[in-house]
Amino acid sequence: MKRIFLFSVIVLSLAAAASAQSKASVQAAMKKFPGVSKAHMEQMIAAKQVMQIALPTWVPAGFTVERIKSRLGRAVAIEDREFVIIYSRTLPNGKVQRFAFEAGFDGLGGLMYEGAKTLLTPIGKIYLLYEPFDADENKKVDNYVMTEWFQVGRQDWHYIGMYGYDESADDLAMISLTDTERILRSLRKL
Repeated sequence: MKRIFLFSVIVLSLAAAASAQSKASVQAAMKKFPGVSKAHMEQMIAAKQVMQIALPTWVPAGFTVERIKSRLGRAVAIEDREFVIIYSRTLPNGKVQRFAFEAGFDGLGGLMYEGAKTLLTPIGKIYLLYEPFDADENKKVDNYVMTEWFQVGRQDWHYIGMYGYDESADDLAMISLTDTERILRSLRKL
């Protein structure tokens, strides 16, 4: 009986310590990565068990994680897997600025434009296309901001600077090139 009691006390002590450590790691990550709620951070820390994640340590004032789209796990076919971290803020004029980091799992291709700007970041080189020139149309591509795929550990990611853009809606506003570069240069592994 004493052994069972002692064993129960040890198990409960270890569980309490693990829970405290988990809460501490969530709190520490929230301090390091601005704009992320406790619930979103817990979701990303859980996802980190199966993939590498990088987040910006700097975002322009007012940006928060709006939502995370996630379909992961062994039961999900590789071509159906999805993990997208979406940040947004609403401007005084009612327009929304939004960007996202999307994980890639299968069939990754390159972008159709040339002239990417190379950014040196703590996670490696990132190739940014910010309103690139379209040689076929002989003009700049408006409202287009995206990176080539880059790696965080063994996980592929890319940045989408106008996530959810719909030309007919006219409800999104671009983030400046300066702020876009600063967001990307601030990326650190979670």
